[in-house]
Formats: sequence, C-alpha cells, structure tokens
Amino acid sequence: MELLLFVQLAGGLVYLLLGGDVLVRGAVALARRYHVSPMVIALTVVAFGTSLPELVVVVEAALTGYPGLVFGNVVGSNIANILLVAGAAAVVYPLTYGEHSVRRDSVVMIAATVLLILLSLNGTLGRVDGVVLLAGLAGVTLLTVREATRMYRDSDVKPPLEWALGLPTNLWMIALFIVAGAIALPIGADLVVESSVQIASSLGVSETVVGLTILAIGTSLPELATTVVAALQKRTEVAVGTVVGSNIFNILAIMGLGAVISPFPIEVPGEFFTVHFPVMLGAALLISVFIWRKRPIGRVAGIAYLAAYAAYLGVLAVRTVGAAG
Repeated sequence: MELLLFVQLAGGLVYLLLGGDVLVRGAVALARRYHVSPMVIALTVVAFGTSLPELVVVVEAALTGYPGLVFGNVVGSNIANILLVAGAAAVVYPLTYGEHSVRRDSVVMIAATVLLILLSLNGTLGRVDGVVLLAGLAGVTLLTVREATRMYRDSDVKPPLEWALGLPTNLWMIALFIVAGAIALPIGADLVVESSVQIASSLGVSETVVGLTILAIGTSLPELATTVVAALQKRTEVAVGTVVGSNIFNILAIMGLGAVISPFPIEVPGEFFTVHFPVMLGAALLISVFIWRKRPIGRVAGIAYLAAYAAYLGVLAVRTVGAAG
C-alpha cells in the first residue's frame, strides 16, 4: 500500500513538473510573439514558472484543509533552494554575481522572511496577513519590471532568450502548451496532496514533516534543474537569481495566496519557531553574506551547504522519531 502511495506521489510530481514546464514555454512563446522584453519575461514568467509546483500544491492544500502542507512546503522549499539547490550548483561551478539587483533582491528575501515570521507570531496566518504578503509582492514586482524595462530600453544589446529552447511558434501550438499545462498542474497537485497526507498517516508522522521533506525537495526540482544547468553553462548569475527570486516568490505570493484563499486561518506549528524558521532565516543570511561581499560561492562552500542540509534533515528525522516514540 505504501509503495502505491509513493508511486502516486511520484506521478503527481511528474504532472506538476511537466505541466509547469509546458505552461511556462507557452507563456514565454506568447510573450515573445507580442514582443515583450526578454528581461521582463525572465524576471516574471520564468521566476513564476519555477515556483508553479509549490503554488498549486499550496492552493490545493489550503482549500482542502491541510495547513501543515502549506507551511511545510513553502518553508521547506526555501530551505532546500539555498542549501540543496545553490549548494549543488556551487559544487558544479563556483557561483558568482555582478549585478546590483541581486544584492537588492537578497535584502528583499531577508525582509520577506522576517515579515513572514512576524506575521506568524500569534500562531496563525489569516487573510489579512495574506493580503499584506501579496501587497509586498505587488510592490516588488512593479519595481522589478520597471527597472528591467528601463535597462532593456537603455541597453544597446538586447539579450536573447538562450534558455528558452523548444518554444512553440504557431499560435495554436502555443495555446496547446498553455492549456496542457493548466490541466496537468491541478491534476498533479491533487495527486501530490492526497498521497502526501496518506503517506504521513501510514508512517505516523505529521503532514508538516512530509511538506518539509518529500514535497519541499520534489517541488524544488525546477529550481534545481535551472541552477545546475546555469552552473554547467557558467551563467551563475542566473543560478543565484533563480534561487533568491524563487524564495521571495514562495513567501510573498504562494504563502500570501494560501492564507487568503484558506477557509480558516492557517495554524503555525510551534516547532517552526524553534527549528524551521531559524533555519530558513539562517540560510537566507548565509547566501546573502556571500552576495553582499561579492565573494563567489565556491565548491567548498557548496559542499558545506549540502552538509548543512543533510544535518537539517537528520535533526528533522530525530525529532520525528522522538515524537513518534
């Protein structure tokens, strides 16, 4: 029985990842067809696309009444994005960054992390808190698009979309990509949430633990693929930007939307304040120190990141076993 649940979970993740991929390709192709700036596409559609798995899972979990999956997936994904994703990319090729916007975005990431913690202090995250997070997203997106548009207009070199390979060109094919992605994503989310809850029940652990581990890693696969490919191509500013941008989006957009659409205020388990929030904030500060000092994240640091993530999973396993005992 448990094996079938894991097969169902894997199938749901496949639906999520493939659905997100074709939806993003369709959206990028549509934007290119109507001559939208490549930089704006990269900072909006692609950044949004890598977080689509987390988004649909959180929406499904919020609407079906599984708050542990909501917080577990968002917080767990943010931790995995830095310690696992950035760590793996740094092992492939040292991560460097030269643009001022990355330093600014790292500050936004820390501010968003602190904001989420502060809003959670009363033990719940309600609709008003969600609106505050979404308002922060609107402000950040507006500033980013305005800056990107200005930079694109003032630049003599129009950056090509080298990363957007295999884009459809025919309008009907573009529509097919978008529709296929829109259909696959909710199917995947339903499979993932249902199997995750049943796995948690069969293993005697909370849904929060499943969200922090299996779901967090599974829904972080788009970021992992993007950053490792960017590192292999030695385009490490893309790798760092993807991680930082995804973490900002996870908190402001995904957590904000989850809180707004949830029928009831989302309860924040007490263990988040003692373990998971500190780890998430610490990871954000850890990568930001490198960014602020303009120091490359080398292979040794990458290995340290991966070791830290393994240690975090180890602590989580020990606490889970202790709670079960």
